[in-house]
Amino acid sequence: MSERDRGDRGPDRGPARPVLDPSLVGGDPAAVPPLAADVFDAMPVGVGLFGPDGRLRHANPVLVDLLGAGLEALRGRTLPELVEDAEQGMVDERLHELVDGRINAFECRLVASPAAGSGLSWLIRAHVAPAFGAAGAIDGLVLQVFEFGPAGAPPPLPAGLAEVLEEGSDFLLTAGPDGHLSYGNKSAREVLGVRVLEGAAHLEDVLESGSLEYYREIVEPQVFSEGSWQGELTFRSREGRAVPVSARIVAHRPTGSVDPGPGAPRSVSMFARDITELKTAERKLRQLATHDYLTGLPNRLLLYDRLEHALNRYVRYGTTVALMFCDLDGFKPVNDHFGHHVGDIVLTEVADRIHSAVRDTDTAARLGGDEFGVLVEGIEDLEMLAMVADRMITAISQPIRVEGTTVLIGVSVGMAMATSEFHEADALVAAADAAMYRAKAEGGNRFVMWDPDREGPDDGLDPVHARPQGPPDSPGFGVGLRPPSE
Repeated sequence: MSERDRGDRGPDRGPARPVLDPSLVGGDPAAVPPLAADVFDAMPVGVGLFGPDGRLRHANPVLVDLLGAGLEALRGRTLPELVEDAEQGMVDERLHELVDGRINAFECRLVASPAAGSGLSWLIRAHVAPAFGAAGAIDGLVLQVFEFGPAGAPPPLPAGLAEVLEEGSDFLLTAGPDGHLSYGNKSAREVLGVRVLEGAAHLEDVLESGSLEYYREIVEPQVFSEGSWQGELTFRSREGRAVPVSARIVAHRPTGSVDPGPGAPRSVSMFARDITELKTAERKLRQLATHDYLTGLPNRLLLYDRLEHALNRYVRYGTTVALMFCDLDGFKPVNDHFGHHVGDIVLTEVADRIHSAVRDTDTAARLGGDEFGVLVEGIEDLEMLAMVADRMITAISQPIRVEGTTVLIGVSVGMAMATSEFHEADALVAAADAAMYRAKAEGGNRFVMWDPDREGPDDGLDPVHARPQGPPDSPGFGVGLRPPSE
């Protein structure tokens, strides 16, 4: 392969002989349309466009960077001028076969000039295919890079690299075949408490128990057989805190030793980066996606997901499932009179009361606005379910003190229980919602049970299971605002 630099592609080969020209193919040898250039410039891979004359019309920024020459220096060159010397003849033949229709595409190797200061040449593998004009005839070529990498041996490591690794914020550990640590950089010693100088450091000292088991069963065999592994592990800090890391582990053998062969124990080096902040951000995103931002309760999405799983358990194991929809009575006057700030405080207090009124195994969720939902599993008796609803209504109906004012609200609850003929999630949701609206229509601050077996004018709403529950010192049912007692 000849020496090449960014601006000079070697000895002058004379005028480039067009491989594609208007006499062989159709189309007008016009410039690349601006829209097409913009599209190719935005692509994350190297792309080049050749005109009907076989000369490069446009190269996107990625290809320009890989070839190590400016766009103006590249424009006008033919494909044989951009490939390795040994491939020029092959490319000429493939281009003619492409024009004749004997092949649909081919691959070739481009050569980039040595990057400034790196001492490396880059081999670039590209896919070449015809571009067709409006009439369906070949109107040029499209070149797309699909693989590239340095050619030849890498340059020697720069002086001072050991100091950089020693002082780096990432963890660097080296362990022998038996797991004893022979090296740990400054970060590993300070954060993980690695005691290399005492000869007592071991991988067991830095890996959390779950990660240690995973390392022994999965990671170590792969490292010994394939030479490397990359993934996530959990370290344990010197204070016992879990430290999630993104790690790469490579196997090596001491200089001058005999290669033990694939699968045999080897010394390894481990490069690891603390990703605690990333994991915290991921947890927050998951929390935002599945929980209500104001109350911290599960949101509608998570409640419906748990409902689907609960109904699957009901079908498989017979574990009973009931769903409650709750809509606050008298909440709108609170918002209208005191504003959303006070309304948010009331909603947060209601969420706490609902959560305290149900069992730990139940799911209390905020569905939106002043609507809440409760998923109850494992209650065999309707009376027990009624007790849960009574307890929740009583708790919510208690006065709420907000910024010097006592707020009185109530709640209308609709309930539906899955049966052998009635266990679809959408149907259960619709039934609980309809029962809740019936409870509100009958005066509120009560619950109504949906009975799927009941037929008649009540459309499955069973008044036998409708119980009023009025707030204190109100006749039957009342919702209002009371100033604090003097």
